Amino acid sequence: MPAGRLGRRRQDQKTPRMKILFVHNGYESLGIEYLSAALKAAGHETALLIDPCLFDEAGFWRSPALARLFSARAALLRKAAEFKPDLAAFSVFTDTWPWALALAGEIKAATGARTVFGGIHSSSVSEAVIKEGAVDFVCLGEGDLALPALAEHLEGGGPLPAGIWGKKDGSVVKGPPPSPPAVLDALPFPDKQLFAAAAPVFGSGYLISSSRGCPHSCAYCCNSVYRELYRASGVPCLRRRSAENVLTELEAAKAGAPGFVHFTDEVFNSDYAWLEDFLPKYKARAALPFSCFAFPDSRLAALAPALAAAGCFKVQLGVQRFDEEKRADLLGRRAANSDIAAAIKGLKAAGIYVTCDNILDLPDESAEELAALAGFYAENTPDHNEVFFLRLYPGTPLAARCGAGADAPGGLMRPSGHSPLPPGKQRAYFTLLTLLPRLPAFSRSFFAARPGLFGFAGGLGLRMISRLLSRPRKDFHTGRFLHLYSHFIFAKLRGNA
Repeated sequence: MPAGRLGRRRQDQKTPRMKILFVHNGYESLGIEYLSAALKAAGHETALLIDPCLFDEAGFWRSPALARLFSARAALLRKAAEFKPDLAAFSVFTDTWPWALALAGEIKAATGARTVFGGIHSSSVSEAVIKEGAVDFVCLGEGDLALPALAEHLEGGGPLPAGIWGKKDGSVVKGPPPSPPAVLDALPFPDKQLFAAAAPVFGSGYLISSSRGCPHSCAYCCNSVYRELYRASGVPCLRRRSAENVLTELEAAKAGAPGFVHFTDEVFNSDYAWLEDFLPKYKARAALPFSCFAFPDSRLAALAPALAAAGCFKVQLGVQRFDEEKRADLLGRRAANSDIAAAIKGLKAAGIYVTCDNILDLPDESAEELAALAGFYAENTPDHNEVFFLRLYPGTPLAARCGAGADAPGGLMRPSGHSPLPPGKQRAYFTLLTLLPRLPAFSRSFFAARPGLFGFAGGLGLRMISRLLSRPRKDFHTGRFLHLYSHFIFAKLRGNA
C-alpha cells in the first residue's frame, strides 16, 4: 500500500490518541502538512489555526493601525480553547519568533496545552528557545519522525525521542541527536486538507517538493544549519523522492483541480538525470502548469525547452550579486555570470517567466559592483527582479563572519548598515533594479547608468506594483498574497475572524 494511502486510512480512525494543534501565520507550509500526515498516520488528531498577521508580516511590512484593526488574535484563542489540544505546535522562523512566543503563552494559558517549537529558528538557537517559559519542547530539524515520537512519549512516558529537547524540574533534558527521514518515499503524502479547510485560498494551487535539502552551501541560508545538524546521523542533507512517488501524489492531487503546481525544492535542477526522466512523465501524467526554483548553472539554459514542454511557466533564479569572486567567497555561491546570462535568455526564449533574486547591503559591496549588476540586467533582463536587503540569521556562517550586527526593524525591506554605502544609494539601486524589467528595452542601459534618478522611496509598495504590472497568470507568490489578504480581510469584516 502506498505511504499516502496508509496515512489516509489511519486518519479515519474514530478514536484519536492525542490532539495536536498547529498554529501558523499566513502562508501554506508544506512542512506542517507533512507533520500532520505523520501524526494522523500514527492515529492522532490534528487541526490548524491560521493567524494571517494582516499588515503585520515580520521582516516585510507593518502598519500598526491596520494590524490592530484586522487582528484575528481573539478569534484564534477562542478556537484554540474549543479544540482543547494536548499539544500546540509552532514552526518558527527568526522573523516570526516574537509572534510565536507571545501567542504560545496565550494558548497555554487558555487551553493548558503543552507547546513544541520547531522550524529553522528553533533548530538554530535551540538553547535560547527551550529556556522560554512558553516553550515546553523543541524539535530540531525535520519532525516527521520526531513529532509522532514526542506524542508517543507524552502518552506513555519514557526517554525523550531523537531530535526532541524538553524540561524536567527546571532543567533542560535533551533527546539523542536528530536524524531526518532517509527515504522520502516512505513518508505519508502531505495532509493537504489541513490548510484547505482553514481557508479556500489554499486550494487554488498545489505545493509539492520532490526533494529535501540542498547541494550548495550558501553562507546565509538555513541549509548550512541543517547540514551541520544532521552530520552525526549520517543521513545526507540532500535527499530526493523517486519520480514515481512524486507522480503518484500529483495524480491524486488532480482530483482537486488545482490551477497550478509549485515545486518548493531548494534547487529543482540539482539532479539532471532525475529531471530528464521526470519531465516527460510529468507532462504525460500530471500535465499541470508549474513553477520552481533553480540554480543558474551551466546546464540550465539547455534544459529550458524540456521544462517549457513539461508545463513550466516560471523559474526563480538566485543571483544575489554581480562579483563572481565575492559571490563565492562571502556568500558561498559558485555561479558564473555567463551561465546566469545564458539561463535568463534560454528560459525566456522558451516562454518561461524568469525572476532573479538579489541581495543588497552586503558588507563588501561597492558602488562599482552595483553599477555592474544594473548593467548586467540591462543586457540580460529577467521578467522580474526580487531585491532584498541583507538579513543575518543566527547559526549561519555569514552571521558568524559578520558578527552580531543588528538588523533593521524593517527586516528585508530596508538596509541595516552592513554595507559601506549610504542607505540612500542602496535604496536607489533597490528601486532601479526592481523597475529595470518594466522599462522599455531601448532605455535600460541609459537608466542603469543613472541610479540617481531612482532615489525616490521604494520598499514593499514598489515591489507589489512591479509584480502586478507583469506576472504570470498563475503566480504562486503574488497570487497567494492577494488571495490571502482579500479572504481574511472580508472574513474579519463579516465577523468570522
